[in-house]
Amino acid sequence: MTEAVLQRQILAHLNQMPGVWAWRQNVGGAHWSGGFMRFGLPGQADITGVVKLPSGVGMRLEVECKARGRKQSPEQIAFGQRAQEMGALYIVARSLEDALVPVQRVLEASS
Repeated sequence: MTEAVLQRQILAHLNQMPGVWAWRQNVGGAHWSGGFMRFGLPGQADITGVVKLPSGVGMRLEVECKARGRKQSPEQIAFGQRAQEMGALYIVARSLEDALVPVQRVLEASS
């Protein structure tokens, strides 16, 4: 399965879970008539969002999608470590289950 297909599957399922709002987060650059603009952070996860805990507090969600056999770049590892230090739920997903199970655990543990 390609990373693009995995991203679409994960997004579709996350957004069906009560209390989860997730979206694709692109990183890169674009040429336009006035020049070139970069967007996103180096190493940023493919999917970002928020998990609403039963207390009403929102927890940041970051999901890095990886096809089997592919590894995270040093920038992705650093982003994931920083996100976790700041209290985010950071997931490296190689399958749909890899992404959904940790989110479900957080929802159940905080209820």
